[in-house]
Amino acid sequence: MVAKDWREVKRRYWDLVDEILRKSDIILNILDSRFYNETRNPKIEEKLRAYRKKFIFILNKSDLVSLTKLQEAFDELSKFAAVAPISCRERRGKVRLIKTITRLVKKRPMTIGVVGYPNTGKSSVINYLVGKKSARTSPVAGFTRGIQWIKLSRNFKLIDTPGVIPLQERSEADLAMKATLTSIQDPETVAVQLISTILQKNKKLLEKKYSIKPKQKPEEVLEQIAEAKKKLKKKGELDIESAARMVINDWQKGKLKF
Repeated sequence: MVAKDWREVKRRYWDLVDEILRKSDIILNILDSRFYNETRNPKIEEKLRAYRKKFIFILNKSDLVSLTKLQEAFDELSKFAAVAPISCRERRGKVRLIKTITRLVKKRPMTIGVVGYPNTGKSSVINYLVGKKSARTSPVAGFTRGIQWIKLSRNFKLIDTPGVIPLQERSEADLAMKATLTSIQDPETVAVQLISTILQKNKKLLEKKYSIKPKQKPEEVLEQIAEAKKKLKKKGELDIESAARMVINDWQKGKLKF
């Protein structure tokens, strides 16, 4: 029964995506700047090419990466499509994005589709473009029930996919690293993977954030963090799970930046 339900959810999601891709004049493909390659969806990009749709890679959360990392992402992605960095938190990138959209599509009125993994920031991007928290209206005439639209202006309408996407293929650690899970069953495994990645890219982040001299093994680093932050159980033992959840929370809130 569970497998059957899963197949149905997956089928319905891709049916909705197909409909949005067919009926949109241009697609905003939302990525997390910290993991721009990992938050790309090959199947969606394949469909975009099949439908011959113009699209823009939106490098959201651009304030959470260095300018060097952002330029690296821009250079790589621009080989495939237009790219627009955005920081919803710092309110940067809107003018550039609107100019890119109007340059690529001359049609008026225009329908703009929005796709992306959960928590890459689809809703934040939409709210930033609209200029306020916008109320969704569903369904759109001629569209399947469940697809939501948001009026940007008289000539521009945004179409948003529902917040349901097939994620079963990906590990919990992989998803949490990209901030796509809010409830984590195995925080220690996730934190160890996150620490391992930071050790490879810039271990000084851990030194600065947690006031430690990171060891080589991520498991030992997690213990160091627990000790430094006084994450202890009643008997004085290190509370590794609590330390792990703290690290994950710090990552998801942008307190650990590459």
